[in-house]
Amino acid sequence: MPFKNMPLMKAAAALSLAVAVAPAAPRMAMAADTLATCRAIGDATQRLACYDALAAAAPATPVASAAPANASANVPVAAPPVPEDPVARFGKEKLPRTEEKRAQEDAEQEEEMHSTVAKSVALPYRIFAVTLENGQTWVSKEALTFDPKPGDEVRVMHGLLGSYSMVVGRSRVVKATRIN
Repeated sequence: MPFKNMPLMKAAAALSLAVAVAPAAPRMAMAADTLATCRAIGDATQRLACYDALAAAAPATPVASAAPANASANVPVAAPPVPEDPVARFGKEKLPRTEEKRAQEDAEQEEEMHSTVAKSVALPYRIFAVTLENGQTWVSKEALTFDPKPGDEVRVMHGLLGSYSMVVGRSRVVKATRIN
C-alpha cells in the first residue's frame, strides 16, 4: 500500500519542477502533460488531489497568451445598457426588483404618465383592467363612471404613500394598481 499514491506523487513532483524551472512557453506544455497525468489517475479522490496540486502550484500571475497583440481588437465589447423609457417604467416600482434598481429608479421616477387605452376588460362592480398602448396594465380599485374605450386618454399619477391615481377618459379620479 505505500505505492498507492505513486501517480499522485509523480504528478505533484512533475508539476513542481515544471513551475519552478521552466520558462513560460515550455511551462504551458508541461502543465498540459501534468493535466494528462492527472486525467489518467483512476481513483477519483487521487485525481482530484492531483488537480488541486496542479492548481496550487500554478503561478499567481496569469501567463501571457500566445495570441497576437491585435487579436484583442476583435474581441466584442458589451454595449452599455440602454436606459428604459420613463413612461414604460412608470408604476414599475411596485413590481418585484432588487434594492439597487429600486434606489436608481426612484431617483429617476416621473410624477405623472399619459397614454391611451389599447384595450379594457370589465371586472365585477365596474372595476376595469386597462391595458395601455405602452403595454402596461392597470386595474382600477374603485368603480369607473364611464367604460374605458380604446383610444381614450389615460393619466396615471403618484398618490400618497406609494399609491396611484388614474383618470380614464371622462371618468373621475380613482385609485389604481399596476399589474405588469
